[in-house]
Parts: sequence; structure tokens; C-alpha cells
Amino acid sequence: MLYLIQTFALLLLVALVGGLAVGWVTSDKEDEGPSALAAAAMIAFALMVVAAALKWVPGRPGLWLDTAVLFIGAYLIGCVVGAFLRVFTDKVEDSVGSPLGDMVGAATSTAGAVKAVAEATGSVARLGGDAAERRNAAAVAATPAPPPSAAEAMAQGTKPAGATAPRAGKPDELELILGIGPQNERKLHELGIFHFDQIAAWTPQEALWVGGYLAFPGRIEREDWIGQAKLLASGGTTAHADKVRRGEISSTPDA
Repeated sequence: MLYLIQTFALLLLVALVGGLAVGWVTSDKEDEGPSALAAAAMIAFALMVVAAALKWVPGRPGLWLDTAVLFIGAYLIGCVVGAFLRVFTDKVEDSVGSPLGDMVGAATSTAGAVKAVAEATGSVARLGGDAAERRNAAAVAATPAPPPSAAEAMAQGTKPAGATAPRAGKPDELELILGIGPQNERKLHELGIFHFDQIAAWTPQEALWVGGYLAFPGRIEREDWIGQAKLLASGGTTAHADKVRRGEISSTPDA
């Protein structure tokens, strides 16, 4: 076996790298386990390993078997390592993705506010008169109020009515809404929110309260949860929902 490893070292490295690539591309942190076909292939490979180890196949066919075991083993090791790395990096991205997105959104809003102040200041200067006083007035008027904290949002908003259990014992897949991940879905269930039509019926004050409850005031409005919920409740769909159903992407990460 050691002779075969030395002989085919470069090709075994290629098989390992190929397995890494396949494991990375095909893995998903929400995978439910190997399919029946994959399980059967794994059992067949295990039998090949046993046969090679116990020298059940003599002569040249035995050499071919040993070679096949080496290449398949290198490929499978690459798949496992690639899948593990993909799941690990996805979890890291989940833990930092939403805060970074919120920081970018806050920076964009601040830049827009600064631009509005500058435009207002220029208009006042062209009008003449007391330029300094008018610039100050325009700056105060154009500067947006800071977003409320989670506690302030809940105090200003209204808690929506919830149900004691999902209808017919089957909740809707709320993660089809862009912005709702596993953690947010669990928190909504704790509020008695199980269906799209419940979210679609929220008032602005209820959306404000829920945003504070989820510790992200303004996120519901920014990502238009209510609009998405109305579309999904009526039997429609969204590009995000289609990708989640096809398994092309996982649900939106929670912050």
C-alpha cells in the first residue's frame, strides 16, 4: 500500500483537492444527513476497504482494488474536510453578517443625511438674508431623528396578537421571508406568530414593537417583511423564497 501511495502521490493529491472542492460546493449547514444512495456508496467503500485490508482479492485484481481504495479514500477525505470547512465558515459568517449589514445601512443613512444637509445649506445661501441662521435651521430640519433603541421601540409600539398554536398544527415556513432566520422564527413562534397572514396584518406600531422585541428596530420595515408576507400568504412567491425552497441558499442568517 505504501508503494502505491508513493507511486501515485500526485494523483492522490489531485483526488484530495477535488474532494475538497466538491465537499465545499455541495455542503450546507442545514443538511439533514446522507441520502440513501450516499449511504449505500459508503457501505460499498467500507467493504472494499475490508477486502483490501484482509487481502481477499489476490493477484493483479487485488492491486487494482488497493489502488481504487486509495483514490476513493483520498477523495472522500477531501469531501469531508471541504464540507466541514464550509459549515464552519458559514457559521462564522452568520455570527457577523447581520451586524455588518446593519453597520453598512447605518453608514448609508448617515451619508444621505449629510448630503441632504449640504443641499439645504446651498439653497439657503442662494436665497440670501441671514445665511448663518438659515443654515442652522435647515441642518436641524434635515437631520433625521436617531432610530429608537429596542426598549424604546417596544414602549412606542404595540404588541401584536398571537395564536396559542399554529392552525391545523402546521405553521408556515416563516424563513421564506428574507430577514427571518431560525432564531427569529423561534422568537416569533414564542409570540404566537406562526403564519404569513399574521405578519401581513401587522400595523406599523406592531412592526415597531416586534422590531424592538427582536433587538433590531427598523429591520422589519427595511426588509419589508409585511410586503413579503402578503405575497406569500396570497399564494405568490419571491426570488428569495424560491431559492430557499430549491435549497440553493439557506435561510437568512439571524444576527
